This record gives sequence, structure tokens and C-alpha cells, in this order.
Amino acid sequence: MKFNEYFPAVSNGFNINKTSTDALSELDYDSELNLKNTAVLQMFKDNGIKTLPQNIIPSPLPRKYRTTTKRRVFFDRKKIVLHFGKKPGNELIALSELEPDSHIEIYRFLQKFFSTPKNFKASSVLNYIIIRGSYSEHAVIFNLRHLSGDIVRILKTASNALTAAFPVVKSIFLYVDESTSDYYLEAERPAKGVAFKKLSGSDFLALKLNDKKFLYSPTSFSQINESVLPAFYQKLAEYLKPAGNDSMMDLYCGYGLWSLAFGDVFKTVWGVELSPESIASARSNAKFHFKEKAFHYETGFVTADYLRSKMPPSRHENEWIFLDPPRKGCAAGVLEYLISRHPKKIFHLFCGADEIVPALKIYENNNCKIEALIPFDFFPGTINIEMLAVISI
Repeated sequence: MKFNEYFPAVSNGFNINKTSTDALSELDYDSELNLKNTAVLQMFKDNGIKTLPQNIIPSPLPRKYRTTTKRRVFFDRKKIVLHFGKKPGNELIALSELEPDSHIEIYRFLQKFFSTPKNFKASSVLNYIIIRGSYSEHAVIFNLRHLSGDIVRILKTASNALTAAFPVVKSIFLYVDESTSDYYLEAERPAKGVAFKKLSGSDFLALKLNDKKFLYSPTSFSQINESVLPAFYQKLAEYLKPAGNDSMMDLYCGYGLWSLAFGDVFKTVWGVELSPESIASARSNAKFHFKEKAFHYETGFVTADYLRSKMPPSRHENEWIFLDPPRKGCAAGVLEYLISRHPKKIFHLFCGADEIVPALKIYENNNCKIEALIPFDFFPGTINIEMLAVISI
């Protein structure tokens, strides 16, 4: 069974719309956590996983927590409608309890701006409007079907008006997606035209964790619930106890957040990530925070063959591995290869609940010890969780 299929059975009569992005947002938060804990335990018991998870660590912000939001733009002759999916609803702007008030106000402002007749030329080519950043600093990204001088002029006017009305907006970007895909940032960028262009502000977004500030590209992945990150850091610190000569292997490293957050206690770091923009940010962050250390980040697609050919020689008891794969999980053979290196520990962060059971069975079948399973409510109001597995070989 998929993780979301456990919820109707344990919901005690609450009507759950499994296709909704905020299916649990109408519940009070204690009830939501109870429901999620019950669903997680049932999934583990049904699949015969011997090690049971801890209770879910709650989000300090159970609602209004999302630092990345988006709206698809639907245009007619009189107005634009900002909605979540392929078809607009009755409202001009789709609302969600999971999004900060500042995001909603920005969407309202832009809906009025682009519904003005003189701005229709730009309105007709808008695909998505995206807001990213932190709780204190936002970036707005206009995803467009194509670009011209007239459209750029209108968007510059929008940029000036937006930053004047909302000081929290620190940068504005254009992203050209000629394929008009269903995604707000296309994985394969258009071969023609301008792929990415800054209209105003900083080139980078920023995230602060403890005493460190990390910069990253607007197209890089970053956690959407910033409020949970300090609790996640503290849990990692409980199990992460390296000696002075140890190394970290940071797989799917993004812009280097976790390896650099613990960079003080490692002698070397080797990180890999598919996104070139994220790797550029990781290298820049490493140079800023640890310019004297041998921290190496490279662009690559994480497969077993890639890791065999690229990873530094195994140092066994001096090696710690952190992996944060995308929702679909690791490629075949990756976990088996990492186990064969006999690291001190593997920290495996699951961002897709459906990948937890198959991966844990691989660890169990290879005689690994599952020291701890710690769920985090990175996605309050939804029927998903993230889980950190602490694995000893």
C-alpha cells in the first residue's frame, strides 16, 4: 500500500481528500499528528519492519510554513486567475492554509497588476508565478512561455511596483519555459531563448541555520519548511559524533547545507548533486565558510556505477554518509554499494514516505543495524512526512 492509503483506515471518520495538497489542513494539529503517527506505525507493522519509528517531531509552524509556493496562470480577455492545477476554480486566487500571509498578498497584488489591459501582453505568456526564499526574504520568479522586449518592459514595471509595495521581496527573476510544461521550473531548460534572467535584486536566495548563512541558486532545491530545520540539525547532532580525522560523503547534496552545517567537525567532505547550479552554490558556500578545508563538490547523477568510479577510497570507520535523495528514492544498487563501504554510519533522509519500507528492507537484508527512525513533520497539513534513518553497518 502507498502511504496515503493508510489514512482513510485510521482517520476515525474524517473525510480525507487524498489528491489534495493540503488534505489534513482542516484538522487541529494534535489530531493531525496522532493520525500521522498511527498511519506510520500501521505501515511498519503491515510490512514487517522490525525497528519501529519514534513519534513524529512536530513542525514549529503547523500552518503558513511553506517557503516555496506557486500558482499556475490562466488568462482570458478580462483578467488572470491564479490556481494550483490545470483548471482554475471559481476564485481569482486559490488559497492554502499552508502558505504565509505575505505570499497570498503578493499573489493578490500580481493578479490585479496582470489583469490590467495594458499588461495583457505579458499576462498571456505567463505560465507560473513562483515565490521562494525564507520567511524574511522572498524572491519572485515569473515562468514564461516566451520572451520579448515588450514583455520584459512590462515585467520590469511589475518588478518595480512589487518591490515598492513589499520590502520583503528582495529579488525577481524570469524563467523561460517554451515547453509550457506542468512544472514551475523545468528540469530540461529550453534550447532557445533566455533560460533564466534576473530583473532585480540579489542573484541568490539565502538560508540561515545556527550561525551560518548559505546562499543558493533560485533554481536549486531547498526545504520548504524552514521552521523544522533547527530540530533536524539537533537530531543529527545527537548521532553524528565524528573524530577529528573523519570524512563526510554528502550524496544528493544540493547546495551543501548539511555537510557544511557540520563542516566544523569533519576534515574532508565529498558531495555530489545533479544540479550544476546547486554544486556551484555548494562550492561557493564551502569556500566562504571553510576555505582552508578539503571540501569537494561535483555534479553527477547518483548511481552505483557513478559512485564506484568517483567516490574516494573507503575509509571505513572514519567515513560518515548522508544521503537525501529525491522523493522517488535512490537508483537501484546505490544502497548496496554504500553498505559495502562499511562506513561508520549512514544517515538516510526519506522525503517520500513510499520509499521508506523498500529501503529499510535493503538495510535489514544486508545485516545493517537500524539505530533510529525519526520522522519529521516537514509537511504539516499534508499526508506526507520525512523520516531520518540512522544506520550502522
